[in-house]
Formats: sequence, C-alpha cells, structure tokens
Amino acid sequence: MDINNNSAQKIDLDYILERGVADYSDGDIVIFEHLGGKSVDGSVKLDMIMMVYCVKGRMQCDVNGKTYTAKAGEVMIGLPNNVYSNYMISPDFESRIFGLSYAAAERNMRINRDVLDLIGYVATNPVISLDNERQALITKYYSIIAHKIKSPHGYFHKEIMHSLFQCAMYELFAIIAPHVQYSHDGGETKQANLLFRKFADLLSANEGKVRSVKRYADELCITPKYLSFVSKTVTGKTALEWIHQSTVKSIERYLSHSNMSIKEIADILEFPNLSFFGKFTKSHLGVSPTEYRRQQSMKKKNNL
Repeated sequence: MDINNNSAQKIDLDYILERGVADYSDGDIVIFEHLGGKSVDGSVKLDMIMMVYCVKGRMQCDVNGKTYTAKAGEVMIGLPNNVYSNYMISPDFESRIFGLSYAAAERNMRINRDVLDLIGYVATNPVISLDNERQALITKYYSIIAHKIKSPHGYFHKEIMHSLFQCAMYELFAIIAPHVQYSHDGGETKQANLLFRKFADLLSANEGKVRSVKRYADELCITPKYLSFVSKTVTGKTALEWIHQSTVKSIERYLSHSNMSIKEIADILEFPNLSFFGKFTKSHLGVSPTEYRRQQSMKKKNNL
C-alpha cells in the first residue's frame, strides 16, 4: 500500500457527523460508541486525532502499512495524516471513541518538546494498554461525559466537555510518558527535532507577541532559511506558519475570554497599530476582531 496515496478517504468530524453516529459534537470534539461493522474498502486518512478505547472484543487495522491489533483494555490512537486500511472488528466488539478535530488540536495543544516526543512515540506505537486502575478511570470519565451529553444545556457546557476530554487524554499521556525516550543524541534527524522543540518552546513563551522568523532564528543562532527548512522537515509547516498560529491562538483567547478592548489586545500582542491587527485577524479568522468576539458571545449564549 502507498501510504501517501492521495485517493484515501479523508475522515474528519464532518464525515462522522454525516454518518449520524455521533453522540456529541461541537465542531471541535466528537464522541460516539460504535464503529461500522463492515471492512473499509481501500484506505482512509485521518484529519483529526481519534482515540478508540476497546471495551470488549478486538479490532485490527493497518496503520501506514503496518498491522496493529487492540483488544479489551487497550486504546488505539489515530493521528492526523495517518493512513488506515484492512480494518476489521470482532463480532463482540464494543468501544468508546473520542475525536478531536485537526484544527482544534493545532489551536489548543501547547506544542513543546514533551508533546512532540509523545506524538512521536504514538506515531510508531499507536496501541496503549491500560492497567485496571486507568481502565476504571477512563470508564468514569466516559460516564460523566455520557451524563453531560444527556444534559446539553447550562453554563460552560462546551468548556466542561473539553475539560473532560483533556483529562482523559492526559491520563493516556501519563501512561505513555515513561516509555518515551527524551533523547538529545546526535544524528541529523534528532538534531532537527531538538532544534524544532527549542523553537516550539520559544513560541510558547512568547505567546504570539513575536512574529519575526529572523528574531527566532537569531535566538537559536541559525539562519531564518534554515529554521524554516527544519520546521517544514519536522512538521510539514513553515516557521512562519507556526508563528502565525501561535498569534492567532492568543487572539482567539483574548477575544473570547477577556474583557480587554480591541486596542488593548493589539497592544499586548505588540501589533504596530490597530489597523494592522484588524487586517491580520481578518486574514486568519475570516472576520474582524469585533465580529469574531460577537460570534463567540452568541455561541456562549446559545449554549446556555
């Protein structure tokens, strides 16, 4: 199988919603219980992060050409751009499935060296075994989530759902972490990974205030061209794309969760003027800062 096959069916939140199997979805996360019983014809490519907790029975599929099996008490984690084929489940298969959109993962996940190491480990070890204690914890998380699904109205409903999802995800991270090699060994690939992790740490520390590739390159003692090359090689995205994403994430947070004026937000993020801030926001979010804040306010009201 060609794992870079562009003909693979894309699986994202919209695809799952169209199939009508979701118990809960808010545009960022999706939760459901049942995978289809039929084998997948051809291959599919994820455009989201998906965690399939096997409650009973077993499932098997090829991930990027390699076969993996998950049985009761195990979680199979799917990452964006992985290609899946030859999917099969046993007749008694039962599962709990959590999905996070690719856009939300990029927006909400704090990209630092630990997260990159964890993702790198999962890429080659997608099946995680849970001990009895963590099986019980995941079951409890899901019970709370199921209860909230039945009572979808109320203050901060979406925020509560996201927090429960994150708790379950960090429980999995806690299992994975001891097995990850946080290596600083030599070799071109590892050096590139280490350099990108340093860049990611700087992005996180600056919180969207620094938007110059040269500034970051100077701090890392490399050229801007090399920083972009490393970023593209390691993640598929240029350094400027990561910088802009960090800024957009901060803009969304301030507009959605603060009472600061538009000018105050522009100032704290060190934009040269209000006009430039407005143009940057509209080019990345599709609307002006004022309109984005209004939309977020309406969403909160509709969730009450």
